[in-house]
Amino acid sequence: MTDEIISGTIICPQCGGENKMPTDEKFTECEYCGSVIYIDKRKVVNHYVVNSNFSKEQAEGNLRRWMAGNFHVKDLDKLAQIAQISFYYFPLWYFKTKDSSGDRIHLQPARSTPISDIKNIQIPAGNLKTFNKTDFNKTDFVEPDVLYGSAKSWLVQSGISEDTIAESFLVHVPFYQFYYNFKGKQFSAMVEASSGKVYANIWPSKSEMPFRILFGAAILIFLLASIVSYGIAFMVDGDISESTLIMGEGFKLILYFLAAVPLIAAAYYVAKKV
Repeated sequence: MTDEIISGTIICPQCGGENKMPTDEKFTECEYCGSVIYIDKRKVVNHYVVNSNFSKEQAEGNLRRWMAGNFHVKDLDKLAQIAQISFYYFPLWYFKTKDSSGDRIHLQPARSTPISDIKNIQIPAGNLKTFNKTDFNKTDFVEPDVLYGSAKSWLVQSGISEDTIAESFLVHVPFYQFYYNFKGKQFSAMVEASSGKVYANIWPSKSEMPFRILFGAAILIFLLASIVSYGIAFMVDGDISESTLIMGEGFKLILYFLAAVPLIAAAYYVAKKV
């Protein structure tokens, strides 16, 4: 792929056509093939977009189902109040590397974001669509503020050899940004509008205290059951012998079973209520 700027002329990486260098513009449209080109100093790359497959209502449905998961506080999906929803296309640097192990895709955010998992998005090559300004609303696109060189440096620092980079693009991925309120606090989450996956760094999680109390109570109850078992065996046998230990183990199994029933019931109640 040719990706160079020659004396005020841009060589389109898609068709090889020569285009005039725009003034103070990061995006330009090829005069020959119509593809939109991203310009980062002396680096010219193709600009792709991932199609949105979810409506706002469908994205909210995915968010509610995520809220109903086991790692979130009970009834978060029912009690959370959506305060704001915004739709935008977020920029990512898309690197394709080739080595002895095969082809691999690496993503680096092209814009500052608090969501660290965003670089783990799966983007099949078949989902990439060449950007055409007539097909999209330009105001929905977040402009990159991380330069190509910085993104490549991050990639190299993660252990990827620069020599293995075969292709690099700028890709805009669709997201719904949700801000929701729960018990007087505001949280945010992103729903990737191509796959519907939810991304969030902080959310209302279950309190660990009830589970810790239950865990401590279980240890104490089983310890007391062991002591009582051997105490009963000693009183029955009247002496400390091998038969006393065997009898104690038998009593312990019975007491463990009797103790386990209310503990399991308590654990179920805590899991349902917290």
